[in-house]
Amino acid sequence: MYEVQKLDLDQIHQLQLANSEELPKISMIDLILNEQVMSAFIVDLNKSQSTIKTYTRCLKSFAQWLAMNGIQQTSESTIKLYMQWLENQGRQPSTIHLYIVVVKRWFKWLEAKRIYPDVAKNVENVRVRKDSPKSFFQAHQVKKILDTVDQTSEKGKRNYALLVLLFTCGLRTIEASRARVDNIRLNGSQLVLYIHGKGHKTDDDYVPLPDKTYAVLCEYLSTRGIKPKDFETCKQPLFTSTSNRSKDQSISTNAISKICKSCFRKAGYDQHDWTAHSTRHTAATLALTNGADLRETQMLLRHSSPTTTEIYLHQLGKLENQAGKDVANAIFD
Repeated sequence: MYEVQKLDLDQIHQLQLANSEELPKISMIDLILNEQVMSAFIVDLNKSQSTIKTYTRCLKSFAQWLAMNGIQQTSESTIKLYMQWLENQGRQPSTIHLYIVVVKRWFKWLEAKRIYPDVAKNVENVRVRKDSPKSFFQAHQVKKILDTVDQTSEKGKRNYALLVLLFTCGLRTIEASRARVDNIRLNGSQLVLYIHGKGHKTDDDYVPLPDKTYAVLCEYLSTRGIKPKDFETCKQPLFTSTSNRSKDQSISTNAISKICKSCFRKAGYDQHDWTAHSTRHTAATLALTNGADLRETQMLLRHSSPTTTEIYLHQLGKLENQAGKDVANAIFD
């Protein structure tokens, strides 16, 4: 087992070499596992708790790989070997891309702090397709999924309300997990749900709540003794856990994913690529196929760039393309 060298930041700076072209004497594993160094990195990141957890997990994975291979000092070739190892482990390109983004950010920060040279700056990350296919449900499939949810208990009403919100408003799982009851408010004459969005530190964004979605949420919250007149002052999570270990706490993103997969499976939809995020893809696709324009759909999904939303239009165009059918007709008819 690797034994971590206990050093504070002053000692680390004393160990660094004057020539930044050379590698410092301190081990990269020690740097990653050094609580003081990691705390300083996290403070400078200025990111949400969710992002911090992701960065910490990715860096610890990198440290474990270094220890497993007996690598004390890292170079550009080390990063490339790590990328190759991740690929050999069967990791998806998007996952490899994330891990390397974190590693590159880490080395850039180390060099800025004059702790370790940025050996990753010239490493080209893997390319991730921006137009990858999005798995979505058709309207009749959504109805079938919702119809199979047992609404005779608080848990069932919660799951139903959760699915309705995800399908109609295109929320991400993290946004549903973070939502509180008092996030349901009137904005002018429109009922909205304020959300703590991806990359945001507060609930400074919102989505309009359709009347039917609001009614479903009200019915679920009534099982917890929360009435609409109390929404404005209720700081409780919008969706709470019903398990004994975490009862009444905010439902986790992992739990949301499991609920979605379970409900999909119960309705007969057990494809691997149907995930909780498919509800968001479904919201976008149904919006576009039922009259919403690109700008309206972009606002629904809260994409910063319309280019991201255009992926859905591109996919719809491919699905509706009859060229293959025409070729088959020409051959066989």
